Amino acid sequence: MKGTNSGNDPINVDIIIRPGCNFSYRTLKTLLQSKTQFPSMNVQVVDISVSGKNRKTLGGITPSIWVNGELWFLGSFSVAKFHDRLNAIH
Repeated sequence: MKGTNSGNDPINVDIIIRPGCNFSYRTLKTLLQSKTQFPSMNVQVVDISVSGKNRKTLGGITPSIWVNGELWFLGSFSVAKFHDRLNAIH
């Protein structure tokens, strides 16, 4: 079933940011703090200004947050919603 996680599987989180976007930086900080609750979470930071390989931003909107290849947040972020969704797959 898509979106499920056995609890031991890694949760791959990509956050696409741009330099100077304070909201991106605050969101990244919150994601990194979430690792204490979700230790199997791997966070990869992609700077849109230097990365040609990954521009999954849909129109260049940042931050964009992808979890296990699915877009979860685009230009907004809710830590409560993020944790609820992680609990649902974990």
